[in-house]
Amino acid sequence: MPFDPLPESLTELLGRPDTERLRAVELGCGDGRLLGLLRRSGLACLGVDRMPRAAGSTAEVRGDACQPPLRPGSLDLVLAANLVRHLLPAQPTLGFLETWLGLLKPGGSIFILEDEPTGTTPAAAHYRDLQDFLARLWPSARGPLVTGSEFRRRLPPAVATRVADFGTGANHWPQDADAVVAMLRAGAPAAGGEAARLADAIAADGLACSRQWWCRLIASQDLGGQT
Repeated sequence: MPFDPLPESLTELLGRPDTERLRAVELGCGDGRLLGLLRRSGLACLGVDRMPRAAGSTAEVRGDACQPPLRPGSLDLVLAANLVRHLLPAQPTLGFLETWLGLLKPGGSIFILEDEPTGTTPAAAHYRDLQDFLARLWPSARGPLVTGSEFRRRLPPAVATRVADFGTGANHWPQDADAVVAMLRAGAPAAGGEAARLADAIAADGLACSRQWWCRLIASQDLGGQT
């Protein structure tokens, strides 16, 4: 899903005169909301996702984000939004980041954006609980929210040297609380069960991302995109 506002270092890149000439992909693009936002900014961004279009994906290329079917050293920009947390359960050492860096031209960038689970409002707590609930339902495909500090702690040393920008901030992107409540109540969940309790709490207090974190990694200038 999109983030509002986008990190300043990303908006600066999107505002460059040569933005439309950059070769970019969004990995795990899903329903394409962030992809559309990027394209409206002038970025000719390709979507990659393992899900087929019949399942709601808007990707032009179908493939695994951990091993994207893309030519190494061919991209200026790789974006991954709320994707890393889904990959962490299977790859806790973040090995896929080396693969992503290998896709970049020298000096190219990876932007990782994730919802930060430290919001303190009831609506933010419900969003965190919702993601935990969904991760338990589909552990092979989803992960709970991960903090930016935990991500930094897990970075392999060679990749950590490539961090050019890292930060946290507010995420004001609106959530459709009514749609989430309807989803949780579909199938008449048992009264007092987790889905029912979560639906009631969201109906009462709303739903909000609240905060985000981001990390920009830069490929080496002299090693063909390798770290």
